[in-house]
Amino acid sequence: MANVLTMDSTVTCGHLPPGRLRPTSAAKLTVLGFPVLVESGIAVIGPGCTAKQAGDVPCVKTGPITAGRSVKLRAGGMPVMLSTLVGKTAGTSGGVPGSLTVVAAQLKLVAS
Repeated sequence: MANVLTMDSTVTCGHLPPGRLRPTSAAKLTVLGFPVLVESGIAVIGPGCTAKQAGDVPCVKTGPITAGRSVKLRAGGMPVMLSTLVGKTAGTSGGVPGSLTVVAAQLKLVAS
């Protein structure tokens, strides 16, 4: 079981300094007043990740999500995202894509 991600969860690109995800959600399911996240709401990374050397590409979008979808809990017909979220970004630093890092803000609702 893992914590369900909500709009107040923190998702960053994993680079230093990290860019923070700007999630969106229209889900009616809320936890502690914050809508839960589905995959379509995890797409844009806000300012913060900056290119440090020639050839670096700042993270502005997420890449493919490879894990972290609930198999049981859904919102609007889509699986909710969990704190086990694994994915990459479309940006690179030193030729390495960013790996999404996650901190769930709520600890009340868990799912698998």
